[in-house]
This record gives sequence, structure tokens and C-alpha cells, in this order.
Amino acid sequence: MLSDNALPDEQRNAVVAETLMAYMSLLSVRRGDAATAQLLLQVERWKIEWDDNNHEDDLILEVDAANKTHFTDDLLEMLRGLCREISEHFGLHVNWVGVRESFPELGPGWREMVQREISGERPTNHARRLQPAPRRWLEDDLAFTNEGEQLVYRLLKHRQEKVLPAEETISIFPLPNGRIAGRTWEPDFLVTYKGRAGILEIDGPHHNARRALDVTREHLMRDSGIAYIDRVPVEALQNRTELEPVIDRFLRRLAESR
Repeated sequence: MLSDNALPDEQRNAVVAETLMAYMSLLSVRRGDAATAQLLLQVERWKIEWDDNNHEDDLILEVDAANKTHFTDDLLEMLRGLCREISEHFGLHVNWVGVRESFPELGPGWREMVQREISGERPTNHARRLQPAPRRWLEDDLAFTNEGEQLVYRLLKHRQEKVLPAEETISIFPLPNGRIAGRTWEPDFLVTYKGRAGILEIDGPHHNARRALDVTREHLMRDSGIAYIDRVPVEALQNRTELEPVIDRFLRRLAESR
């Protein structure tokens, strides 16, 4: 399609932007930079925009606010060099890459979305969602909303596959969407082990202010058949040596719960 000169400008720009994104992602992987490719997969939209000051086309990446900080000046310079290389190869005449925060798509239910985010409820891996949400951090075809969740998942998965015996291991369900008595909720992790179901939550920076709500919800979970509930202190996410014992304690107490 790039060679089709009959394409309208808008359609050709879309093809050019898609081509640049595809090759930047693939070449990053092949050159040993899977982290950059993974980050590019989290870009929500990409487009070609005309720069009036420099009189040239730019590739603009729109990303969620949670991901924008990952696009550092050094990373953007690397992406611009890669973009120029690809552009020169295909004759695309795009030499600059910029990034900006994307605006979410809102509809008549925007009040409910705002209230859910205030309450700390987030997009889940359940098939039904009140609003489509970007998949930010991905692993094993599962979506996470931050690096802390992904780290906890990796530690749980390590125990699932490398530590526990295959005939007596765990199942891991990140961000499942379900219903307990009186309400729907999305815990951070639902883990099953030795015939028991447990919930592992990650405390956020506003946890203390919401402690009463957390206690009430934990009571509802226990009344609804959850054998054990534990929490990961947000500080532990910064230090793997602190986080490992939290994971092991959770699994041990879940196995011992009655």
C-alpha cells in the first residue's frame, strides 16, 4: 500500500504510521531490546502529524498517563533514530517521534467510570468491562495495571512452575472480575492452592485512608468462601528481598487455612 500513490493523504498517513510502529517494535526485539518493544505495544494510538515549525511529518504516539513517564528523553532519542532508519529504507520522510498523553474514550457512563477509579477499581482480565481499557503491562496474555502487579505475578508464577511440585501447585488469576455478597469487585490476585481460594491485594498509597472499607470487604470475602486474604505492602514492591517472604507467607497461610 505504501507504493499506491492514489491513496488519499489521510489513509496513506495511517499506513505510514502503522508501518513505522510495526518495524520499530519488531526491530527492537530482534536487536535485543524487548523492553522497548513491550512499551511500544502499550501505545494506544499513533498518527502522522504535520509540524508547521519544521515543515515535516512527525510520528506522534499517544499513551496512557501511567506509561508516559517511561518514554524518557533517552528512549525517545533512540526511537527517533530507529524511525529515521526505517523511514529512509522505505522512503517515508518521517524523521521525528513525539509522545503525548492520550485522552480516554468516554460515553454516557463517564460518572460511573470516574467513581470506579476513585474507589480504586480498575480494568480486569474478565471479558466484560464497563469501558474498554488499554492493556498496559502484559505477560502470558494477561493484563496488569502497573509494574508492581506484574512483579507479584512473576514471583507467584515462579513458585507455580519452579518451586511447587506439579501435582500440588497453584493457579493464578490476576485482576479477576467477580461478585461477592452485595457487590462486584476486582481483587488484585485470586490464587487457588490445595483446594482453597485466597486473595492477595496490593496496598496503594492511599490504603490507610480506606482501611475501614478494606476490612468490610474482607469480611464479605470470607463470608463468600475465600479462605485467606493477605496484603502486599506497597513498600515491599521496591525490594524483592522484602517481597519474596510476603508471597511465601501468603501461600503458607493459605495452605494452612481452615
